[in-house]
Amino acid sequence: MPKPTALDERGDGGSASAFSTKNGSRGISTTQAGTLLKHQIPIRTFQDWNETQPGFLEVDLVAHCGIHAEGGYLYTLTLTDIATGWTECLPLLYRSGEAVLMAFQRARTLFPFPILGIDADNGGEFLNEEVVAYCEQEQITFTRGRPYQKRDQCFVEQKNGAVVRQVVGYDRLVGGHAYRQLPELYRALRLYVNCYQPSMKLQSKLRAGKKVRCVYDTAKTPLQRLLLSGVLPVQKQQELIEVAHALDPLRLFQQLEQLQQAVFRCATGCSPFVSTPSSAPIRVFSVDDCAAGPLQASESAPDPAAALHSLYREQVRRNRVLGWRLTHKGPYEVE
Repeated sequence: MPKPTALDERGDGGSASAFSTKNGSRGISTTQAGTLLKHQIPIRTFQDWNETQPGFLEVDLVAHCGIHAEGGYLYTLTLTDIATGWTECLPLLYRSGEAVLMAFQRARTLFPFPILGIDADNGGEFLNEEVVAYCEQEQITFTRGRPYQKRDQCFVEQKNGAVVRQVVGYDRLVGGHAYRQLPELYRALRLYVNCYQPSMKLQSKLRAGKKVRCVYDTAKTPLQRLLLSGVLPVQKQQELIEVAHALDPLRLFQQLEQLQQAVFRCATGCSPFVSTPSSAPIRVFSVDDCAAGPLQASESAPDPAAALHSLYREQVRRNRVLGWRLTHKGPYEVE
């Protein structure tokens, strides 16, 4: 059986967004306008996206600040390819132009295709001389959306909710321990989302009076869309196919849940009512444990802190534990 390595890459990066739940709470915006180069960067609206070639990305930050934006906390930098939906998430220890630039450099090693264009919001972490100079040097098209128009970054905003928030949640993450644990979760998540999570792309809208009928294409995974694009060399295509065939989605999902709980344990340390030892070991993602084969029994070790169990139950109640909504019968439900 081929050893899956082509998609198994370690990455350190960042995030950005706000706090918004189904209970009616409103999100906290952490975007600070960058006016230094604002008028030198062209605007690209949601109506301008007609790219069919992989490589043009929307990027955004998701803030893991909980319900308060004061102080320091982690971010996640989300990068989504427009044509294929391929998504990479990188944690950031802090928000700055240097941290974003390092994440961009790391992302170029994670995407299986060259990055041709980047579209960001008007935050100062994106609109700065370092990022603009880097894009010019690497011949990467750099554009921005309109201020206060989130629909101009609709593709990455959708992934912020469906990928980052549904898996990581809305808790506050701070410190080096959470910063080392979060990349391990994203290493598993990138494989699960890009190889096994199909989605439909909007093709057109048909208006009949007051009603608008949306037409979508057939659901495909980002990997399937990438292979159908024909932009990859034959050798690279074969590597990606071997990775997808070598992995067991059920094992991968099982390990993804364990890594998710490890991130939740990091979040409990931010609460004044629950104390978590800072010496807790980092749970590392293992590709070998996701190889196809008979499933092993999940770990049944009891939780050391009763408060942690309560926190996990609360996450389940809020429908934040891998709560992807299914419109069709699950393909692995029988097994």
